[in-house]
Order: sequence, then structure tokens, then C-alpha cells
Amino acid sequence: MKKAAFLLLFLPSLPGVLTAYEGQLATHEVEGALEKTKLGEVFGQYLATIQTYDPERATQLGIHDADNLLTKRNQERVNTQLEALRKIRTKLHEIDREPLYPSDAIDYGLLDRMLETDIYNLDKSGFLALRPHYYLEPLRSVFDVVSRDYKDYNLRAGAALSRMKQIPDVLLQAERNLSRPPRIWVENSIRQCEHAIKTIPDFVPLFRGYTLYDPLLKSQVDDALEKLKAALTRYRDFLKKDVLPSADGDPAAGEYSYGFYLERWHALEMTPGKAYRAFRGSFRRAVSDLKKEAFNIDPVLYKQRGWQGVLEKLPREHPDAKDVIRIFREESERAHQHFDEYKVVPYPQQRLVMKDMPGFLAPVVPYVYFAEPFPLDDNRVSELYISLPDASMPAERLEAAMKAGFSYVQIELLTAYAVLPGMHLRSYEAANNASRIRRVSNQPVLSNGWACYSELLAEEMGFYSSYWSRFMRIYLKALRAARAVVDAGLHTRRMDYAEAVRFFEENLGFSRGQAEQEVLRISISPTEGMTHLLGLDYVTEMRDYFKTTEQKHFDLRNFHAYFLRLGNVTAESARGEMRRRKKEQEKMIR
Repeated sequence: MKKAAFLLLFLPSLPGVLTAYEGQLATHEVEGALEKTKLGEVFGQYLATIQTYDPERATQLGIHDADNLLTKRNQERVNTQLEALRKIRTKLHEIDREPLYPSDAIDYGLLDRMLETDIYNLDKSGFLALRPHYYLEPLRSVFDVVSRDYKDYNLRAGAALSRMKQIPDVLLQAERNLSRPPRIWVENSIRQCEHAIKTIPDFVPLFRGYTLYDPLLKSQVDDALEKLKAALTRYRDFLKKDVLPSADGDPAAGEYSYGFYLERWHALEMTPGKAYRAFRGSFRRAVSDLKKEAFNIDPVLYKQRGWQGVLEKLPREHPDAKDVIRIFREESERAHQHFDEYKVVPYPQQRLVMKDMPGFLAPVVPYVYFAEPFPLDDNRVSELYISLPDASMPAERLEAAMKAGFSYVQIELLTAYAVLPGMHLRSYEAANNASRIRRVSNQPVLSNGWACYSELLAEEMGFYSSYWSRFMRIYLKALRAARAVVDAGLHTRRMDYAEAVRFFEENLGFSRGQAEQEVLRISISPTEGMTHLLGLDYVTEMRDYFKTTEQKHFDLRNFHAYFLRLGNVTAESARGEMRRRKKEQEKMIR
């Protein structure tokens, strides 16, 4: 190192050496550009493969040339797609990573992880035989195509109608494929069918503009809906009579698969056993914090009935059901004004539409669900779906449902989590990254972590109007820690299904139905349950690191803007890229 520094001092007086040194840099840059071009070509092949073999996923990415087709759900398609993905990954590994710029090297790693995870899921998960809900996903694809405003409405409606006509064949294919799936997945799919049958009329308004002046098109839509309803009824009955009696599959992914997702999808240096122990520790600390906050709010009640008693005292004032979406809009506008005044986050220049959730989606997504735009679309519109209780239900049940989900305290937290400074802002900022690889990458640790961090940031910036909001935020952190424990425990078989249900009943006071619903969602998506908890820790650790090292020069808005514009990268890549940028800034200052 000393010799190199000594030589550099004399480079100006050694023209030949300087020219050679500059030539070496130029050659390295050219090589990096060439390898980046190859990376782009491989990524293009990856997208083309998805469009060819999985049109529904292509739509979700913003590739719309096959919006009129559904994904074939047979082993032949799976085998062909597997072979294509393996060839693409082999080609990716032929790229020389050494001359790539650091940001391009991150993209290389992301694409490699996408390919490896796709290959593993197609080859090892047994989804054709084990996942009855997989055959109901075309309902969502039809809805997305006709309802999302990404191109001409008539083209979208025509493609959606084409897809809807194909769903009965998909459900018939399910009857040929399914074999001994987990019981809880079958029961949930039966509920999905019943919801979908009941809410078939929800699709009619979506096609109204398409059929308005064409009786022939209207008859085609009506006929397709009738056939869809009949197919769903047949599938529900098939699940009840032929699948449920022998549905003894294991809902756990297994320790090897859980470890694969931790290492290869999320890039975490954490074994399944270590993860389980860490999450149990996080849960204990979260409950301890919850107890302290409960004591601060009402010491007498806490001593009598614990934190659960304090939770029951939570104010339950709420708007009327017909006003909920309006209140969410007002809270979102207030959040925009509040955070713009404090200048701690950028302002999202992206439209957000709030809608009543279609009935068939209610069993499979949270009751307030943020749907970001398709990643590769140019016309980007975010959507917030809100599952409102049926206004026709008995008054007592309606009141209970509104108190449980739509108190003003909860609406404030949901606004911070899903809109600003949460998912809506993050979606907008991530889309500004020039890398198409990062735009399609799915890295839930940082995306879910940011949403949870947004709840904390809203508290720090004085957005909440009630002191109960802090208690609810801490309660939600304890809930997410519990989900992480069950996620790792169930999928590594340290807990069985009954133990996982009891964990929520005994530690959070859930009813059996609530606990079973939590375990169901965790069982369907291994490692998703831990991403909120772990992601929040990553974001706060990064902020604390920069705040400590930069001290009076620390700018919270700059930190947020740069962090969000990294896009959908792994947590470790984000940490490394943030620190690399800090070192470059320090060199420039010197």
C-alpha cells in the first residue's frame, strides 16, 4: 500500500505510467459496461420466459402481451419452464462480476436469487398437488386486468373476458392434480369458493363500460359469469367430497426449505434454529415493552387485568361504515400535509385510489390492503382496498365489526403503515430506481420493514392524535413478533399446527378462530411472517448507525430518500450500499 501511494505521487512526472494507468481504468470501465449489457440481456430472457410460461405473473410484473391468457397448471408446463430457467441461470453465471459497478453487482445478485428461488419453488414445493388455492388465483388476475388503469380500457376488458372464459378449465385441471393437500388449505379454499360464488356480481360493474353499447358482448360476459359460477360450485363440491376427507398433508415447509428461503431469497446469515431463538427473544422483549406501556396508560387496570385489560379499554369510536373510505382519504391528505411540513420524507407524486374491496379478495388479503402498481408499467396508480362489513348485517354485529377494525386510532396507524410515510411512498420511490431488475425484485424484509418503521416515524413526528396510538403500535409489534415465532416454529416443525394456534391464544388472547386464521396465512407463505419484525430492526439499525456516525450532519430526509430509492434489494445489500455511499461522501469532503 505504501509503495502504491509513493508511486502515485510521481505519476504526473511519468507520462507513460499515467497513460497506462488511465488506460487500465478505461478498460475496466468498458468491461464493466459490456458485462452490464450481458446482464440486461439475461434479464430480458428471464422476463420473456415468465411471459411465455406464466402469463398471470407476467401481468403482475407489468408485461401485458399475454394478458388474455392464463397460466397452464400442468406438469408439462412446469418441466419446460424449469429447463428454461436453469439455462438462463447458467448463462447468468457466465457473466464476469468483477468489473461490474457495485450497484450492477447488486442487480446481478438479485437476479440470481430470483432465478434460484423460482427454480426451487417449481421443482420442490409440489404446488400443483398441494395448493388448492393456486387454482383460484385466476380470479385475481381477471380482476387486476380489468380494474387496473395501465392501458386502454377496452383492450383490458377484452383480455379479462378471455381469461374469465378459461377459468373453468383451470378448475378441471385442479381435479386432476390435487393429491392429499393440508387440511387447513382445503378448508380455506372452500371458503374462498363460497365467497367468490356469492360475490360474482362484483365483476358485472367492471365490464359495464365494455358491454354498454354491444348486446353481443354483454351476453358473452353474462355467459362467462354463469359458467364461472357453475365451475366454482363444482370445484367447491369437489374439495368437500373428494379432497377434504383425505387432506392430511403437512402445512409446514420443513427446516431445509425454510433455511433455503432465509439464505437464498432474503440473503440472511441466519439458520432456521437461530431464527427461531432470535424471534422468541424478540417476542419476549416486545411483550415486556407492551406491559410497560400498558402500566403507563392505566396502572390500576394493568395490575388487575394485565395489558389485555388495558387493550380492552382502547377507545373504539369509529366512523359510520359508509364514511370509512372518506375518512381514510382525509387522513391520507392530513398525512401528506403533516410530513410535508416536517420535511422528513419525499412527497409521492403517484395517484392513490381507495376502493371497497371485492368480496372474493376478502378471505386472502388483509382487511386494509395496499396494492402497488405493476412494477414495469409506465402509468402507475396505487390502490388501497378496504374490506368494509356488510351494511345489511344486524346492527349489533355491524357495530362490533366497526369497533374491531375501524376505530379512529386504528385508521391513523393504518394510514401511516399503508399510505404515508408507508407503502405508498415506498412504492413510488422504489419505482424511481433505474434498474428494472430492482423494480421486479420481491424483497419483503425491507418493504414490510419500512411499513412498520413508518408507524414509528409517524409517532416520532407527532402525527397521531391519541396517546393510545403508541400503545397500539407497541401491541402490533408484539403481534408481529408472535407471527415471526410461529413462522419459524411451524415451518421448521418445532411447533405443530395445534401448538401454533395455542401460541396465539395463550400469548395474545386470540379467539380460536382468530388464531387459526393467523396460522393459516403463515403456513401458506414460509418466511413472510418474520419479515415485518426483522425489516423494522434493519431500518432502525441503519438509521441509528448513520445518526451516530454523522452526528450534527445527519439529515433524516436525505437518509429516507436515499434508502427508499435503493429499490427492492436485500437488507444486507441495502446496508452495504448505504455505507459505501457514506464513504464516498467522506472522500469527497476530504
